Amino acid sequence: MAKALTIYGRILSPYVARAVLAAKAKGFKYEVVMPKDGIKTPQFLKMNPFGKIPTVKDGKTIVYESSVVVAYLDAKSKAKKLVPGNPAAAAQCRLVAAIAAEYVQPPAIRLFRKKRGSPDPIDIPATLAELQKGLDVLEHVLVKGRFGGGAKFSIADVYAPPALLFAMGAGKAFDVPDVIGKRPKLSKYWASIQKDKLVKPVLEEMTGQMADALAGKIPPLS
Repeated sequence: MAKALTIYGRILSPYVARAVLAAKAKGFKYEVVMPKDGIKTPQFLKMNPFGKIPTVKDGKTIVYESSVVVAYLDAKSKAKKLVPGNPAAAAQCRLVAAIAAEYVQPPAIRLFRKKRGSPDPIDIPATLAELQKGLDVLEHVLVKGRFGGGAKFSIADVYAPPALLFAMGAGKAFDVPDVIGKRPKLSKYWASIQKDKLVKPVLEEMTGQMADALAGKIPPLS
């Protein structure tokens, strides 16, 4: 029997959520744990010199950086590939993932951290506008189909749901209750993916930890 992967981190992190969604989609057994005594200990830094999450331990193999983790998990098994073999389809799925990761998630995270009490300066109107622009482009690149890249679960659905959850949470925190607004493809996708049997429990766990973090029940990573 194959041993379970150890995914170090908290599901609150959208980067960790990517690793979890990839592991679930590929059918791997896994456990999500925070490293004992934090992420800056000598023991953890031996695994990941940056002291960041997610870090994945698969037997003797250590992998970090979420994009590398997702690629590793996809390559580990030929079943249920997250990146289609067709070049055009692969590019489409990767594009949705990239827009979510690079243009939706970063402003949403900055807003969430500010609401959580981060001392870092932030131009809230400009950051909200940046988030809206990212959502506009995500609306533009989405295609017809149940999932972010079309008819099948793909890398697009590993990246987009955690990013959108943070976008929704950040919007509500700053009095923009309907961040997605009048974006029909994105609205349809978000409504559908929240009910997906693979994605739903991950989003629910993230939502619970987001609420706990805003309430001060989960300390910042250290």
